[in-house]
Amino acid sequence: MKPVMTAILMIVLWSCASPSSERTQADSSSTRGASTISPAADSAYAWTKLLDSAPWPKSYNFQLLEVRDTLWVFHSDGNWSSTDGTRWTRSPLPNAIYNLAFLDYVEFRDTVYGLGHFEGNIERFSFRPVIYRTADLRHWDSANSNLPARYFYHPFVFNDKLWIIGGEDKQTQYADIWSSPDAIHWTKQKNGLPFGPRANSQVIMRHDTLFLLNNDVWISTNAMDWKRLTREILPGEQVFGYAPEVMDNKLWLIGCNRNGLFSSQVLVSDDGVHWKGQAAPWSPRGGVASALYHGKIYITGGKYGGFPNQPDFRYSNDVWMLSRR
Repeated sequence: MKPVMTAILMIVLWSCASPSSERTQADSSSTRGASTISPAADSAYAWTKLLDSAPWPKSYNFQLLEVRDTLWVFHSDGNWSSTDGTRWTRSPLPNAIYNLAFLDYVEFRDTVYGLGHFEGNIERFSFRPVIYRTADLRHWDSANSNLPARYFYHPFVFNDKLWIIGGEDKQTQYADIWSSPDAIHWTKQKNGLPFGPRANSQVIMRHDTLFLLNNDVWISTNAMDWKRLTREILPGEQVFGYAPEVMDNKLWLIGCNRNGLFSSQVLVSDDGVHWKGQAAPWSPRGGVASALYHGKIYITGGKYGGFPNQPDFRYSNDVWMLSRR
């Protein structure tokens, strides 16, 4: 692993030794550690706090998905659903992946899939390429697969297939792309992608264009051929640990870690090249869960800390919504 990436991962994965939930830490309202760059105000949008404390434990690196017109939280301690973001019902469906800091769930054809099973931490772990599938959101079916034995990638749906880009294992990072029509049978479509070996890239779609987001931005219309839009989202800064969404034809990066410091800003762009900061009222954090639901962005979770002035990590389980005024 490259030294720079190792340093970044140590910040992001400080407490990944077990499923990432925290029951006792208090949420942080401090702004210390946030970026000193002044945010650009946008009066067209406003954040609304829906819950101070949701029913799941305070945590980070879990997921928020829209499945069949319902919000779903996929958490290391279980799964919850809601149609309004305020009233949540726990499902009997358990967490199948186990450590959500390393692998993801993904919604595909109105069905939720868990790609792989991961136990342990970055130094010592076990991985199995089992695929979990639920159609009723109450029980998992499972099947063996040829899923690549790696982690730190984020699956996405494109052209009625599941896709993964890059990721890493104990030996290396990857610069390839794989696809599957069913999450079980995977085919490597291309190696040597132009952005090189990388992990933790996020891929989202706006109109008919895929945006691959890391500290840089690349675009593609076929998932195979990629063009770089910008070398750095913010010139001179390392930006990572965010959750990306598309709302009102804008790209939104939520819960950014900027140069190793958590921020309570979001970054917004109309084109993927020019980004501006927008202040948010929630505490500084990274590793948030987010989803677009009924034209609004919902977020929950995240963590803050690991700095000399805040050595302990503080975790969140509040729920917020971003919408037009």
